[in-house]
Amino acid sequence: MKNFIKNYIAENYDNYVKDLEILTNIDSGNGDREGTEKANMFVKAKMEAMGAKCELRYNDRACHCISHLYGTGKNTIFLAAHVDTVFNKGEAAKRPFTIDEKNFAWGPGVGDDKATVVEVIYGLEAIVKAGFTDFKEIIYYTNGEEEGGSPTAEAIVNEFAAQSDFAIIMDVARPNWGIVTQRKCNAKYKITVQGIGGHHGNASQECANAIHQLAYTITELHKLASPMPGDPSEYTPAALAAKGIVDAGQFIPENTVNVGVIGSTNDKISVIPGDAFCEVNIRCFKVSEMERINKAVHDLENKIVIAGTKVTITGGMVTGPMQKTAESQKMIDVYSRIVKEEFGGTVSEWVAGGLTDGNRVAKHCPTLDALGIENYDEHSDHESADLNTVIPRTTAFALTLAELAETF
Repeated sequence: MKNFIKNYIAENYDNYVKDLEILTNIDSGNGDREGTEKANMFVKAKMEAMGAKCELRYNDRACHCISHLYGTGKNTIFLAAHVDTVFNKGEAAKRPFTIDEKNFAWGPGVGDDKATVVEVIYGLEAIVKAGFTDFKEIIYYTNGEEEGGSPTAEAIVNEFAAQSDFAIIMDVARPNWGIVTQRKCNAKYKITVQGIGGHHGNASQECANAIHQLAYTITELHKLASPMPGDPSEYTPAALAAKGIVDAGQFIPENTVNVGVIGSTNDKISVIPGDAFCEVNIRCFKVSEMERINKAVHDLENKIVIAGTKVTITGGMVTGPMQKTAESQKMIDVYSRIVKEEFGGTVSEWVAGGLTDGNRVAKHCPTLDALGIENYDEHSDHESADLNTVIPRTTAFALTLAELAETF
């Protein structure tokens, strides 16, 4: 069976590229219901051709596809990828799918996540053609709203991940056999300060500057963050590569605090502002740290340095972390061994501050993340997918899936 899977994937490389071209040239930006429907109809047709039962779910912004393959084994497996991109309608016509002399593919969403959407199709097709049925069910969810998130997408993930014995998140891979084994949680807060406005010169003794209080509160927020490693210019991908350092996310601080939005209704320098607000994003690798920081954030309501102001803080954790567990380590070990045996490669374990469906799935079942095709500069007009990684990455995914289905 192993040799059949390997040969099938290698022999169908040209078909893979043709399908990737078709999918990349479909505009399916986040929020484009028609485009995500067209992309997921492509997926649906491919999955039904191999015997899957497919369902489409809609909201006013997207189409979602859930494909079900049924076998004779014991494990239910959840796979997730996404067809939506960050690009507007018309982008595919401006810069359609192309391949350069280094065998890199270019086009909107080609790497994030369309190359991987097609990877899953060919990996599953190889398993089916090999006659492998030692699984109870494989659920392949192609999300139409991964880039922005939505209650619809989250409900689908929670529904099917809760039914599964393990999950593989087929999002973009890191270079050189990199996968992601930990992701930060995501917490959001809004801090509102009510002060007493008035004329700066004539009524300052009657006023309370809301912005000054907010500045103090932000300074206290900053103290909750882990220290940064040093001068930012020394930690760019280019700077690390120049030093011979392989970046695997190891310099990402454990806890990060970002004040991303700040404002006040006041727009005159001679007026003492009576209101101010900011919006804050906090991310941590550990639930215990998020719980500790969440308490500290809300405690700032009681730390008033400008008499006459009132601080109100709302919010908390939105999405939990993807933590590495003993069960997920078993999955990592299987993938790492297969990569070593079949391709002589060494898997690099990355940590990430960004979120994927892996964060949502991990609260339900053991999760392996970022087994996609390797890509570069996603979300930009020079995004590319390394087609040289298609055969090895697809083969490693398929063999890992089959072994875990039998043994997990």
